[in-house]
Amino acid sequence: MHCLNVMPGALLPGKDKGVTILVGGKGVLKIGASMGTVVIPFMKMESDDDFEKLNDLSRSILDFFAENALEHERTGEMIERIGLVNFLEGLDIEIDPSMIVHPRTNPYFRSDDWDEEAEKWFERKAAA
Repeated sequence: MHCLNVMPGALLPGKDKGVTILVGGKGVLKIGASMGTVVIPFMKMESDDDFEKLNDLSRSILDFFAENALEHERTGEMIERIGLVNFLEGLDIEIDPSMIVHPRTNPYFRSDDWDEEAEKWFERKAAA
């Protein structure tokens, strides 16, 4: 709560309204709940076209799951088995630095090609 007291404006709701989409979370009694993987950090939800994009993405995820999951396998387990990169490529979603699996433990940081990937990301943001 110290952060909220020092910077009260840091956590105010923004002007953009939308959704963050996580896939593969589950709540298990013996192990405990696990957070899903953030596959879409932010998607605006202002028009009917935005809702149609969300619906198309949902159908794509279900179709991908139907084609690639093993019997009795959950979505998060499938993503772990085939790899997040393969999952995102199968859905034709570009990797974004805001995607996370576990808060503060897996920010998808790879330093071997960091400069090239950062340049690609900045170019995509400039084009949008």
